[in-house]
Amino acid sequence: MKRILTKLLDLFFLLRFPLLAPVWTIFLVGYITGNEACRIGGVFYNADLYKSVLHAWIILSGFSLVVASIYVVNQIADIESDRINHKLFILPNGFVSIKTAWILASVCALSGLLIALAYSKVLLILFSLSLVLGYCYNLSPVSLKNRPIGGVTANALGHGMIAFLTGWYSVHPFDSFSLPLFIQAVISSLSPSFANGAVFLATTVPDAEGDRSTGKVTFCVKYGEKTTATASAVLCVVALITSFFMLYNAWIMIATSLVSVIFFIYFAFTTKKEYAFRAFKWPVFLLSAAVVLFQPEYGVLIILTFFGSRLYYKWRFNIEYPTFKAQ
Repeated sequence: MKRILTKLLDLFFLLRFPLLAPVWTIFLVGYITGNEACRIGGVFYNADLYKSVLHAWIILSGFSLVVASIYVVNQIADIESDRINHKLFILPNGFVSIKTAWILASVCALSGLLIALAYSKVLLILFSLSLVLGYCYNLSPVSLKNRPIGGVTANALGHGMIAFLTGWYSVHPFDSFSLPLFIQAVISSLSPSFANGAVFLATTVPDAEGDRSTGKVTFCVKYGEKTTATASAVLCVVALITSFFMLYNAWIMIATSLVSVIFFIYFAFTTKKEYAFRAFKWPVFLLSAAVVLFQPEYGVLIILTFFGSRLYYKWRFNIEYPTFKAQ
């Protein structure tokens, strides 16, 4: 019985829930800034939002399955570099087989697409784009993660624009497509896209040594730490500027981008790895905290994800993960 429970937990955490949290946050930013009725307090402030919020959470569940599928494929593709960087021990240690991981990824992807199909063609297209982009990011012959510009672009589009647009369209999931609304949605998604690009660039700095040794050509591997840190700061500044174009409740992106600029500019001047961790962890935390003001129930999910993951990784690998400390 204990062996079966351990195997189920390994499969569950192979989905990388700590990394799903930033995607959840951007999705909910899309929902909040695309919803005129959304106010601080969420359904506790306005009970009429209950049905809308319920649909949003169902759609978010489906989108999470699609992204989780991508994360599993990423771990399959990155077994060697993860072993060198001492990350993500489940596959490198053989706790879950590659075959089982592929089955899990396929089931998650199909389940997520079916949920999107139950709502609208727009959401199905967004889910499908996310899936295709994620597989192109991880797998040959495209393998965008091994291309300096391709890696940044894929993360900005996937975790930024597509995640945001999915949240935006979850406000009225059954409405027909409107070109003016789509244009406004894309304009509003620019800030999260640039912000995700900035965060991704910062994450490539601590991993540069391991990536270089396994032949991965990330932005940092090709251009160096100083250029990467500077580019991440520039993208963060652009994220701040474009946040003023968001439709409703823009202040949650404006305020968090403004604070994030401080972290990224300091990182650009120092290029120290510990400041890279601060640059890509604290802004995500601040934005998530702002989202909780509008969706208090999201705070419960974040707490469960954080402490549930901490318990699992401490029990299974005797490490503290996730953490705000530099690792």
